[in-house]
Amino acid sequence: MSVIHTPRKPELELRILAFPVVMGVLLLVLFMRLWYFQVVKAPELVEKAEFSRTIEVTSPAPRGLIYDRNGELVAGVKPEIVITAVPNVVKKNPWVLDRVAQILKVDPRKLELKVKDASWRPFLPSTVYVGASIKDGAMISESHDDLPGIGVAMQPMRYYPDSLSFTHLLGYVWTPSKDDLTRIEGLGRKPADYVGRTGIERAYETSLMGDPGAEKQEIDAKRRPVRIAERDSANPGDQLVLTIDSKLQKFATNYLKDHQQVGGVVALDPRTGEVLCLVSSPTFDQNVFTGGDLKSVLDNEERPLIDRAIRSSYSPGSTFKIVTSIAAYYKGVFDPDKYFFCAGGVKVGRHGFVKCLGYHRNIGYYDAMAKSCNSYFCQLGKEAGEDSLRKAALDVGFGVKEGIDIGGEVNGVVPTEAYIEKRHLKWYTGDTFNFSIGQGYVSATPLQLANLAALVANSGTNYVPHLVKEIRSADGKGAKTVVQPQICHHVDASPKFWTELQTALIGVMDHGTASFTGKIPGVVWAGKTGSVEHGRAKDEQMKTHAVFVGYAPAENPRIAICVLIENAGHGGDVAAPPARDIVESYLRESESKAPANTLPAASASAANSGLPNAR
Repeated sequence: MSVIHTPRKPELELRILAFPVVMGVLLLVLFMRLWYFQVVKAPELVEKAEFSRTIEVTSPAPRGLIYDRNGELVAGVKPEIVITAVPNVVKKNPWVLDRVAQILKVDPRKLELKVKDASWRPFLPSTVYVGASIKDGAMISESHDDLPGIGVAMQPMRYYPDSLSFTHLLGYVWTPSKDDLTRIEGLGRKPADYVGRTGIERAYETSLMGDPGAEKQEIDAKRRPVRIAERDSANPGDQLVLTIDSKLQKFATNYLKDHQQVGGVVALDPRTGEVLCLVSSPTFDQNVFTGGDLKSVLDNEERPLIDRAIRSSYSPGSTFKIVTSIAAYYKGVFDPDKYFFCAGGVKVGRHGFVKCLGYHRNIGYYDAMAKSCNSYFCQLGKEAGEDSLRKAALDVGFGVKEGIDIGGEVNGVVPTEAYIEKRHLKWYTGDTFNFSIGQGYVSATPLQLANLAALVANSGTNYVPHLVKEIRSADGKGAKTVVQPQICHHVDASPKFWTELQTALIGVMDHGTASFTGKIPGVVWAGKTGSVEHGRAKDEQMKTHAVFVGYAPAENPRIAICVLIENAGHGGDVAAPPARDIVESYLRESESKAPANTLPAASASAANSGLPNAR
């Protein structure tokens, strides 16, 4: 019996149907993935691809040039071969610095200090040496593979034509520290490869630093440069025009250096507050910060790093008798026709005695100022009272910063009631006597003393001392900022009082304590000498500090000055001669340059007040 079989469906039919479906899904996924990369992610991938074949190399901007008031360059820029080190790499290979030091013929400790200073950014190259010779630079560059972390570059670097005379006021430039980073970012700028650390370089950082350039280089698979794809040039910083007179600055610096004198000199234009010279002695070579012998400066017993013009305060000595006169005016006891008796000094209590330079007997105000009679001014100060003395000292600018644009000033001291209470001191009559003649607790900086002279020259007004006269664009063709005079302090007194005080100070130069050492032929000028006792003077070999303040010419003041020499003797013998030479030098040089009728109102009134002849 035959059996008829029904045909069966192939077993692979389901898989055959499933295959195109699966393939279609996979192709769709692949298509979507390709679309995602080619459309959605395209910009990002293009950027990554571009980055992988190009690198950006930044170039530092040349710092702005700095000129003195007469157009003389005091801080320039020139290309230098610099040696760099990556702190983290050098730390792992400490022998590298010894090898580099051998090539450069320098002490390896200098390089170690620079690396340590840059350790806050361990993976970035930082400059450790500036001014390598072409031969040394080539040798280090050729040994690149054997000196891990060490590099060689040609960069525009700051240089100073005179690296001694402007040290304290200009400051110096070096790679930024962590504090510099915070400070400059706080000003809204990104720190440059080199920043100002002190002085003008630091105070005017944002103007001087400029904008760095950038260069995009295409590289091959081995990261070797192939060609430059794009270049943005660096923009130099702005130019600064200082108020400083370079000739005067150098003259004063060399005077103190040649006479081996330690101290400070400040000269101002009383009409504007412009600083004509700002000198601290001893000075030192600015280049010690960028590769010089810094240790010799640090170990110097005369402490040349201290800017004595603004960072050291001294008792003003007899120059304070100007302030005592103002205090007496405040109290209503100032009378140039009143006489006090001088018996060679003033007795204080049972055993104390404030000595005078002479035995003057009955003496009036003009002679007392000319001869610097301590007896007269102790008694005048006692009548004025300690409160008036304090008020007068504060009003002329003692005890507070003058506001000079490089900062770093110290306040000095005015022994106010708060000062006395804080130190648990008790005020005696002897303290009032000392205060009246500029001894005891009171102290001031040479800058404050110079501005005191400017205040008297202007009959009661002085201006904020400043070192920058103008900020210009990098090409020097346009002024971006012109600094205007700003009133610093004002003493409200009658024209009659100022005439009497000015007359007394002319007498100091004409027939007083500075008459033998301070006279300038053909120039009538005013001044006051002082001899400052200090703690170290207890040693028999130590002398008093010598101080002088003054202004010239008396009838139309163009310069106010303070000279303070440490441990040198009497102000008339030691401080007046350099002041005379500095003032004479400035007046001689500026004679043909000084425009007529340029005094601000306050100064013009002083010049036209009709000073009588000194008595």
